[in-house]
Amino acid sequence: MSGTILITGANGWLGLGLTNAVAAASPDAAIRALVLPNQDVKQLRVIAPNIEVIYGDVASPETLAPFFANAADATLYHCVGVIHPARVSEFRRVNTQGTLNVWDAASKAGVKRMVIMSSNSPIGCNPYPDHLFDEESPYNPYMGYGHSKMVMEQEIKRRAQSELETVIIRAPWFYGPFQPPRQTEFFAMIKNGKAPIVGSGLNRRSMTYIDNLAQGMILAASVEK
Repeated sequence: MSGTILITGANGWLGLGLTNAVAAASPDAAIRALVLPNQDVKQLRVIAPNIEVIYGDVASPETLAPFFANAADATLYHCVGVIHPARVSEFRRVNTQGTLNVWDAASKAGVKRMVIMSSNSPIGCNPYPDHLFDEESPYNPYMGYGHSKMVMEQEIKRRAQSELETVIIRAPWFYGPFQPPRQTEFFAMIKNGKAPIVGSGLNRRSMTYIDNLAQGMILAASVEK
């Protein structure tokens, strides 16, 4: 993949993993990262020394203009999201409206394709252990986070006939490099045999390694359909 690559939330857990994968897969690409004001971007600079960092907030559309300047035909990865906000209203402000703000700005700028990170939370919990969800499974959002992602998906699908190609990815729980301390602590508990047992202990949980998720996102940005 060549050309301009835009990554929102590049300084987050998923964003750092994706930026690392993109920089390795496309060493000649111009990578532009959107991060919140006043964030420390040392890790981003280590991953991609020539990365262009733009400070802005997806919930404040007026701050997005520099990020989308001269971005015609660019590929956009949208990784911004809040999972444990201080206020429930942040779910809609960031996950739902923030994504729509980015879509609007990307469409206006002539971005070619937007890969949006959603979640498996909009379709909720499986009714029994061997059940598998697919793209046609009905919405049954899990808590406020899942609802915010569901509404986002519904609004994006309504706009799908535009010239901006849009891909929605529903990732499960992921782990690996750049994960927050809470995630590391959880796996350390499992490794040490001290993890809490939930239910019967036979419950299943969908998981993926962050590098594999990043590879999937890159493929989603490059396949024809």
